[in-house]
Amino acid sequence: TAGVWGEHKRVPSGSDYWGKMHDPYDPQFAVNARAGIEPVAQRVKDDPWCLGFFVDNELSWAGQGEEGGRYGLAYGALSLNADESPAKRAFLEQLRGKYGSIERLNEAWGANYASWDALKPPVQLPPTPTRERQRDFSEFVRAFARKYFQTIRDILRELAPNHLYLGCRFAWYSLDAVIACAELCDVMSFNIYAPKLNHGAYSFLLPLDKPVIIGEFHFGALDRGMFHTGLVAAANQRERARMYEEYVNSVIDHPLFVGCHWFQYMDQPLTGRWFDGENYNIGFVTITDTPYPEMVAAARRVHGAMYARRGR
Repeated sequence: TAGVWGEHKRVPSGSDYWGKMHDPYDPQFAVNARAGIEPVAQRVKDDPWCLGFFVDNELSWAGQGEEGGRYGLAYGALSLNADESPAKRAFLEQLRGKYGSIERLNEAWGANYASWDALKPPVQLPPTPTRERQRDFSEFVRAFARKYFQTIRDILRELAPNHLYLGCRFAWYSLDAVIACAELCDVMSFNIYAPKLNHGAYSFLLPLDKPVIIGEFHFGALDRGMFHTGLVAAANQRERARMYEEYVNSVIDHPLFVGCHWFQYMDQPLTGRWFDGENYNIGFVTITDTPYPEMVAAARRVHGAMYARRGR
């Protein structure tokens, strides 16, 4: 996994758990992306066991609720000042290119803006979205996502041409961001914390016909001295192992999913990891490098049978 860090502009989505979303229209974003990817690419460029790269993790692609959930980045961009936000300027350019006059935008959105300049400060929107406004928001979010994924893909193709681009490990996402990801990534990735993969919940992926990998999943229990189960709880280690088998089999049984990436190999420290205190029982081994035998046995069973199961 590579990450993009550093000082560049950001856009709120309304669900900014790990921080606001990168602004890919800011030229400094590409500079920082290269700085984050290059050392990882150098480290694994000749590693035959490295299939590809996740870049970033659980980004703020979407806000809250049905409207904000799909169009959160559009709302977020309009909440900014265009003089300080490259994304806001890109959105206004998109709208001017489509409508030409502010009167046509007002008609489409049910608004009453005096001029295009009135949209440069943070925008007050009419409370009820029109279908045309939703269409404009969708087009912006998809263009925003394309800009993000294209920037990362171009850097990876230059620095790591023999490796796959495995996406950004979606946790919060909108359909428009997912569509852009399918266009530009080799494999899409989602972090899916649940007892098993719900095929119906991910039926929207079928028309995209793109391979998908799960970037994170885990189960934890409290019967071996740890104080937190993690995001999906099991009653004990035996149940934890059973849940592992069920989850992996549910992934094997989905035609688009090509793998699932356990988080993480080792339990977290009992006193918590340094930056946020997570102290989960989520390892295949303890913090003293002692395997959980139930998990090892479950992994052997399900992995040994997975190709036959997939080929049924």
